[in-house]
Amino acid sequence: MAKLASFLMFVVVFATFSHEIARALIPCPIPIDILLCQTTTVTKIRFYMHGSGVGGNETAYRIANSSITNQSPTMFGFLDIFDNLLTETPDPTSNTVGRMQGFFASADLNEFATYNSYNVYFTSGVYNGSTINIAGRDPVLSDNRELFVSGGTLYFRLATGIVTLRTIPGDNVTTNTVFEYNVTVIHPIA
Repeated sequence: MAKLASFLMFVVVFATFSHEIARALIPCPIPIDILLCQTTTVTKIRFYMHGSGVGGNETAYRIANSSITNQSPTMFGFLDIFDNLLTETPDPTSNTVGRMQGFFASADLNEFATYNSYNVYFTSGVYNGSTINIAGRDPVLSDNRELFVSGGTLYFRLATGIVTLRTIPGDNVTTNTVFEYNVTVIHPIA
């Protein structure tokens, strides 16, 4: 019993002082008690990304190719940068949600899959001015695609989460592509 009481006393003392030690040793612009004691919420958002490849309205540009890109069946080694429109529905004339800005690169020698890293920049509504950072491997031809949320700003500060996306079937006349994004974000209550 005495050992248990000693152990419990150690835990209480350690917990009391570890907070102060962490505050002294870890420089952080946000107080450690706020980081450790935040109440979180889950926000679910659906939006549609519109990309255009030709016709003077391009939103993605090739910035690099590897030495094997043109011979590779997966176009391995290309790097594209983009700035695409986000809307509430698949219709490009529906209400604007924001922009998706970043890059993607062919990163698989055996399957057409890209590595993506980009920001969702909200330009309207309750999240106006906030961002969500999304990254991960995208097996482009797969029906089930999943990326991750690796951070955010303003409303989505300290965010984490999951993204599922799918390509909306088009008319095959243009190279305009629409993607449906379903984003689940876990973040501190703003």
